[in-house]
Amino acid sequence: MAKFERRQDERDERRHAEEVKSRAVSFISKHYADRGLIPLCAMAAMHNDLHYYSREMYREFCCMTLEVQNRVLKYCGLDLRVAEGKKLFERCIEAVTDVLCIRFPGDESPFYDGGKYVLRSLERYGGEKIPVERINYHSTYAASPFAINPNSTSSYESCITDVLSESFRGEGSEQPISVLEYEYAFKGTPEIEACRFVTVLAQYIAIYSSKDDDSSKDYGAPGAYAGETISTMEDLFLLAVFEMYIHLVLQEKEA
Repeated sequence: MAKFERRQDERDERRHAEEVKSRAVSFISKHYADRGLIPLCAMAAMHNDLHYYSREMYREFCCMTLEVQNRVLKYCGLDLRVAEGKKLFERCIEAVTDVLCIRFPGDESPFYDGGKYVLRSLERYGGEKIPVERINYHSTYAASPFAINPNSTSSYESCITDVLSESFRGEGSEQPISVLEYEYAFKGTPEIEACRFVTVLAQYIAIYSSKDDDSSKDYGAPGAYAGETISTMEDLFLLAVFEMYIHLVLQEKEA
């Protein structure tokens, strides 16, 4: 009887393992064209797996068991894993706020009220297309005589990345957030644009404050992998959470 029960348990384990593999492979195959967004699926599940995400890929991932979710990440060769826990977003906002307090103590933070503008990118505008792709801004490179069409507009993120990169190197303003709020008219712009500004800002503060540039771990690079696009405010929100999580929250855990 003991041998029979052991064989039965082994068969059950094999069937379970095969089912987990089948579901993981099926998910990757179905969403292969957008496989670069799989790290954002993990963020969606960790943030709120009960939220009705506009992208089917996120909803489907949230409906899978934790074991299948992490098997998907493993098969994609990622070091990222879905962890059980609560208040991921709150931890991310707290971490990025701490960075500002330490690096730029004389500056103001747009992440007040629990990062409400970042959260509204998902909860109010998640299904909407990201507004304003180009801005009237000319970086130092764009103004050089070697630049192609120096009078053209720049990507939305270009001013944010220029100002933050200089300030984090200690070569720019000691109040970079105030500078950027003025440049992007944060306090007078429509709310969806204000949400976009703060969400992108959180994303790049996390990136530029990271101390783990030489890490051998591969968490993925959503939006720069295989043709997938960050096209909605929902995508943008999850991307910002992803960058805050891998550069700030995970590093704090490993410290």
